[in-house]
Order: sequence, then C-alpha cells, then structure tokens
Amino acid sequence: MKIYSKFLLSVLLCIIAVFNLFNFSSCDDNNTIHPKIVTGRRDYIWEEDTLDVPIDNYISFRDIVGNSPNDIWLGNLQPGLWHYDGNNWENVQFPELTPSALCLFEDNTLWVGTSQNSILKRENGIWTEKFDLEFEDYDIIDVFGMYGKEKNNIYAVGMVNKTIIPGEEYENKAIILHYDGHDWEFLDIPNLDGVGFHRISYQNDLDLYFIFANKFKDGILRDKLFTFDGENLSEVLSTPGSISLSKLNGVVYINHDFKVYKYKNNKLELWKDFTGTEFISNFVGRGENDFFNRSKNGVGHYNGVDYKTIYPTHLEIYTKVIFEKEVFITAFDFYNKHYIIIHGTLKE
Repeated sequence: MKIYSKFLLSVLLCIIAVFNLFNFSSCDDNNTIHPKIVTGRRDYIWEEDTLDVPIDNYISFRDIVGNSPNDIWLGNLQPGLWHYDGNNWENVQFPELTPSALCLFEDNTLWVGTSQNSILKRENGIWTEKFDLEFEDYDIIDVFGMYGKEKNNIYAVGMVNKTIIPGEEYENKAIILHYDGHDWEFLDIPNLDGVGFHRISYQNDLDLYFIFANKFKDGILRDKLFTFDGENLSEVLSTPGSISLSKLNGVVYINHDFKVYKYKNNKLELWKDFTGTEFISNFVGRGENDFFNRSKNGVGHYNGVDYKTIYPTHLEIYTKVIFEKEVFITAFDFYNKHYIIIHGTLKE
C-alpha cells in the first residue's frame, strides 16, 4: 500500500482542487459562419460579481449546480456553501463542514458530500438528513464527486485516508458509495491504494459511469479514467497528462490534454483536436456547437467552427454552469485576492 507524507498530501489535494475545477462546466451576431453549421452565439453581455470572502480566507471552488439562473448552489473546499437567488450571492447556513461535492435534482433536492465523513440532504429549504460515514481502520472519508440518475439511485466517489504516523505519514485508497433511497453503503471494489476518485459522470445511452481519478507516486501525479457499470470497475486510461470529464446532452466527453474523446466500442475515439488553440480542460455547453471552458487567457468558447477566447481575463477560471441564455463561471483574482463570479448573458 502506498504511503505518503502529510506534506505530499497537502500538495496533492491542492493540485486536485485547482486542476479539477478548471472545474462538474460563439462568433459574430449573424450566427451563420458556415452554411452547414448553426454556430453557437458569442454576443454576450459580461459582468463580474465579487464574493464577500475575507482576504485572508482561502477557498477553492468545487461544484456549481443549478436548475435556473435564479437558483444556483456553489461548493468550495472550505466550510461554507454559497447560493445565488438571481440578485445576490450569499454564504448560507451550513454545518461546519467542507461541501466538496454537490448533486442537485430537478425538484431542488440537494445532496452535499463533505470531506468530514458525512453526506447531507436538503429538501424544501431545510437540511433533512445527515449520514455519518465509517470505513474500518480509516480516519477520514472524502466525498469528491456525486451523480444521481434518480433520487433513489445515487453514486458518490472519493477516497479514505488512514494516519500511519501522526503528522507525518498516511495511506489512502479510492471508494465508491451508493444510495438506494434509504442509506449510503460502500461498494466492494478493487483495493486501489494511493488512488483518489474525484469526479463521476454518466452516459445515458451506454448506461455507463465514468470516473476521473489520480494517483501520486514517486513524485509523479498520474491522471486516470475508469468506467463503472454498477458492478464492474475498469481502468481505461492512465497518463501523466491531464484528464477531465465533460457532458453535453447526455453524452460524456473525455478531455485529455488538448484532445476531446468519446467512448465508443469499449475504447476512446477522438472527437476534436484543439491542439494549437488556447483550449484547456473540461467544458459546459448547450451542444457540440456551443460550449465554454477555461482557455489560456480567459473564458474560451467553441461554436462548431472555431475555438476562441471570448472573455479575456487574468482571472483563474474554475467551475461553470450554463442555462438557456446565461452562463456562470467561478474565478479567482490572484492579484487582488478576490473570488469572482463571471456572468454572461446573451443579448436579446
């Protein structure tokens, strides 16, 4: 079993938090650059909102979810949960826990996974249940990703940590939990020592889950991709390069460096190659001709014809959520130590 120092643990978690959030994610007005492609629009009005975070507090955005642009939830790797009501962002009442994973259903039932051995449920505006998790011989249970097809069929992924020498060494391994409508249970999966699961997504037509993970070994951080069918876990890819997950209209896309793949016939098949552009990491969008992600110099957009940075900024881009006419993007201003929400609205 792989053993790491606590120093390496803090470095690893910092890398994970930042990388995974570059985090869950158009051209001229005439919208007809190519005669055969309806291109995604790029005529947005952009605004920036600054979150009221003390300058000496460090937060790292994780998930952002919402059913409408007037009801958005934002989690971060510090105690506290943010909510947007269409006018203001507020740090809402939440137990002194780190909301490291969010899962929102259409009826606004919200599940929150934490980094303190628990999962919470919010219904009808109140916290209704708290599930305390235990894993034999392990001290800390981190829940980093959640996905639910139905309200009684939810998966959560993460890792468990065991202290070997207090303050010096620990062990960790990957975990998958399942909720059946009554309780959360740990699934029996292979013993993946040193691996942490960080994101989970689901492709409808394949009835298959995709899990992003990584492993720190011999000073090298390797990204990994697994598939999971509810019983069997299979490793698809392991690389010192970057991997992230995106999803458009029920289809999962695998971002590996500057290339984007789909999973077909039990293997990855190249969909788009963005080499030579400012394209970085995972994306959110309305379709294959209209999605946003982090670029080298700001907010990037693919409209079906070309990829461009459409909102240049020095801000570090993290998680994203999109609606019919609006997109919300979390960001950090390293120069001024401010936490920013970039809000884009299509012109009428």
